[in-house]
Amino acid sequence: MRLFKRIDSEKIKEELIQKEAAKRSFLFVIGCLISALSFNLFYVPYGFVGGGLGGLAIVINNYLPNLDTSTIILLGNAIFIIISLFTLGFKNSLMSIMGATLYTIFVYFTQDIPELINFSFDNILLYVLAAGVVGGFGEGLVYMAGFDTGGNSIIAKVIQHYKKMPLGQVLRNIAIVVILFGGIAFGYTSIMYSLIITVLSTSLVDKMLIGISDSKTFFINTSKVDEIKDFIFKIIESGVTELDIHGAYSHKKNKMLMCVVPTEKYSLLKSAIKEIDKDAFIVVCDCYEVLGGTGRKKILNDD
Repeated sequence: MRLFKRIDSEKIKEELIQKEAAKRSFLFVIGCLISALSFNLFYVPYGFVGGGLGGLAIVINNYLPNLDTSTIILLGNAIFIIISLFTLGFKNSLMSIMGATLYTIFVYFTQDIPELINFSFDNILLYVLAAGVVGGFGEGLVYMAGFDTGGNSIIAKVIQHYKKMPLGQVLRNIAIVVILFGGIAFGYTSIMYSLIITVLSTSLVDKMLIGISDSKTFFINTSKVDEIKDFIFKIIESGVTELDIHGAYSHKKNKMLMCVVPTEKYSLLKSAIKEIDKDAFIVVCDCYEVLGGTGRKKILNDD
């Protein structure tokens, strides 16, 4: 028999999304636009191979010049979305579908932008820095809104679904493979430029998402322990550890929850905790490595 009031975790998630709908929509649209502008202004003209679908499109375009990068991105995202729908389902693919669609549209509409805007830097490294900073800023806005731009993000989620690897690790592995393909197509200098761009952009994205690690450790002191556990199990899909605590000043005994979540779910969990218990005390730390633990398939929800 449950001793707490059952909450509807899915409803809380939807309410949080609706409350910040205008802000999230703005960040999403502007982020996709900036990412597309960065791709067409810096990546395509100078053959910079990023670690995603755009980088792969540049490599393919080098061998098939009649097939422009915008079309390759469109075809690639279409294929990846279909794969995602069959493996992850519509609900888990929706954010990626929206992101991939809007990003692809902006890439098409801005593909002629280099003819209107021509930067005259006297050093190739300045173009490299611009690609990393502008592209990373755009991606950071998209991730802050809870979306992604499709491409390698979709494939990473599909791989994670089967392999249960950290999402950040999967994305890095995909990026390395794409960058190596770029090195084969454009030479070893392309690998160096691509690595610099990737480090800059991913570091900026991580900073914008609060912190520099792939995961966050939450310590949650709350009077609504079971409700928050329920949300973490069902929505965040993470394990939780209960710690017995004793207040040094109040002398009250309570339970503290400790859990590790992917960085991209940090904002959602933080908002959900405050929604469930506005008086909750939360401490969040960067988590640089996670070994073992409870796999998502092993987490049981009491119904």
